[in-house]
Amino acid sequence: MKKKQIIIFSSIAIALLIVIITLVCYFNIPRISYNYDSETDSYYVSRVFGNAKSYEIAEKINDKYVTKIGSKAFMNKDKLEKVILSPYLTEIERMAFSECHNLKEIDLSCVEIIGRNSFEGCSSLESIELNASTILGGAFLRCTSMKNVSLANTDSIGSYAFAFTAIKEIILPASMTLVGVDAFYGCTELIKIVCKSNQLKNSSYLNSLEIVVFDY
Repeated sequence: MKKKQIIIFSSIAIALLIVIITLVCYFNIPRISYNYDSETDSYYVSRVFGNAKSYEIAEKINDKYVTKIGSKAFMNKDKLEKVILSPYLTEIERMAFSECHNLKEIDLSCVEIIGRNSFEGCSSLESIELNASTILGGAFLRCTSMKNVSLANTDSIGSYAFAFTAIKEIILPASMTLVGVDAFYGCTELIKIVCKSNQLKNSSYLNSLEIVVFDY
C-alpha cells in the first residue's frame, strides 16, 4: 500500500512540475494581439501577452500595415528589455509602455506621435532619438536614467514630458512651436537648454528658466 502511495505521489509531483515548467515557458513566449482599424485601414497592437524580455512588432497583418501601438498595450511588463518596431509604425498611444522598468532598447525614429505618459516610469531608458512631431504630456516622465535626448522635426512637447529625467543638455529644434509648462520639471542635472526656434522666444515657461539659451 505504501509503495503504491509513493508511486501515486511521485506521479502527481512530476505532473505538477511539468505543468509549472510549461506555464513558465508559456508566459515567457512573446505574444501580440493585433486589431484592425477601419478608419486608417491598418492594424494596431491592442494587447501584449506573456512577460518576455523582447518583442518584435510585425510590419503587416493580412497585407495591411501595423501603424500604432494601442493604449496600455505593454503596460507593467516588468521583464521587458527590448522592443523592435515596424518601420511603418507612426504612433504610440497613451501609457503604452508605462512602468516597463527594465525597458532599455527601443528605436523611436519612425514614430510621429508619442502619446501621453506613454513611457512614464521606464527607469532603465538612457538614450533616445526622436523625430516625432508631437510628444504629449508626461511622455517620458520619471525616466530617471535618461541622460541623452535628441530631437528633430519636433513641433510640440507637452507638460511634464521629460520631468524627473537625468537629461543634462537638450536642443530644441527650429521646428518647435510649443513647450508645455514644466516640461523639464525636476530635471536636477539639466544645465543647458538650447532653443533654435524663434517661435518660442515669447514662451513664458522657457523665459522663466535661467538655463535657456536662445540661438536662432
